[in-house]
Amino acid sequence: MHELAVATAVPLMTAADLEGMRAANERFRAAIAAGDVDAALAADDAFHAIPVLAAGNAAVVAVLEQFTPLVRRLERVRFATLAGRGSVARHARLVELCERGDVAAAAAVSRETWQTLDPMETR
Repeated sequence: MHELAVATAVPLMTAADLEGMRAANERFRAAIAAGDVDAALAADDAFHAIPVLAAGNAAVVAVLEQFTPLVRRLERVRFATLAGRGSVARHARLVELCERGDVAAAAAVSRETWQTLDPMETR
């Protein structure tokens, strides 16, 4: 669903949206570096909420609200390990691609980001 949101949002995103994503990613980076999983989760949620809201698709929002609690445990495990640091670079890449208007590449990075929560990769 995040991939769909990003693909829809890219042409609609404003400079303020992109700056918001950058700021959230910086908070995420700092939280990961400090080992603050709760702050990392909050910053990650803020980061991903921007394209979701920019997409303006109520169905995507509803589905994400339903399924986000199911992936929260995987996120918690990932952000408590060194593996979580890779998300900072993926987030930065996603912002860059959104800024360039590269819908396909931005959607692909979004998909890749969520695929890193595969439980086999967090071990």
